[in-house]
Amino acid sequence: MKKLSDGLIIGVLFMCLSVVASYAEEAKKPITIAMFPCTDVVMSLKKFHSLVTYLKQETGFDIEFIVPKDFAEFERAIKNKDIEFVFLDPQIYVMSADLYDKNTLISALTGNGLTSHSGVVIARKGGGINKLEDLKGKVVMFGPKLSTARWVAAKVLFEESGINIDKDLKAYSNGGCCEDVAFNIYLKAVDAGVVCDHFLREHSKKQQALGVDTKQIVAVCRTGSVPMRVFAARQEVSDDIVTRVNQALLRLDKNKPAHAKILHSAELGGFQRSKDGDYDGIRMLMGVKTAE
Repeated sequence: MKKLSDGLIIGVLFMCLSVVASYAEEAKKPITIAMFPCTDVVMSLKKFHSLVTYLKQETGFDIEFIVPKDFAEFERAIKNKDIEFVFLDPQIYVMSADLYDKNTLISALTGNGLTSHSGVVIARKGGGINKLEDLKGKVVMFGPKLSTARWVAAKVLFEESGINIDKDLKAYSNGGCCEDVAFNIYLKAVDAGVVCDHFLREHSKKQQALGVDTKQIVAVCRTGSVPMRVFAARQEVSDDIVTRVNQALLRLDKNKPAHAKILHSAELGGFQRSKDGDYDGIRMLMGVKTAE
């Protein structure tokens, strides 16, 4: 057998070292989690800071949390493989479901441990709005167009009640967070609005700090239930990374004081495994073909 030349040996060693260095460099790259906020970017970063810190500690990964400015930027980033995980309203998940590993989906839970929630139409007390039909000819503020509960489900509620939002309302707009909607109602800038069902119960102190008397805000009607946010991994993310991140989320237990603090900040009750079929109801609402 011919001996390998010194040059060839050095070349092989160099190639091996290059591969090792490449893996090491890849391991240093931050793992990015993207989500669309229901409030402003700064508040969203603050809201999920404890959760991101927890994931860093539990997984050992360098994790970065980002908030895309719109769906186009988000879709471009995930197709360019700049995003590993997403935490999205089910409406947005359905719009881009083919990009994710459907076998590793996780659903967020409400503070009560449920996998679904709803939107609530609210109005100012004493304003003559006691039922949904009273909103004809009025001004309504819905949630963002990428909000499942405050836009998709809300539109269905209005349609089922015989209200065409384009023809029967005086005007409507798509607002931001629930606090903004309630504030606009309190100031009589709009007649009614749609907030998340947990809002009036969990945010009364925050509203009072803004000078809003929450006793002057009443619930008029509730939308149908829709799934909570879905946590999904991009298809190409390695099994090891997905497993470690998902297991860390599933270990969160609101009955443990340290975990309860993390979940409270994120306005969540925990996480549990889910499947793509859980979002077929949203596909029906949106007129999207059910996944094969």
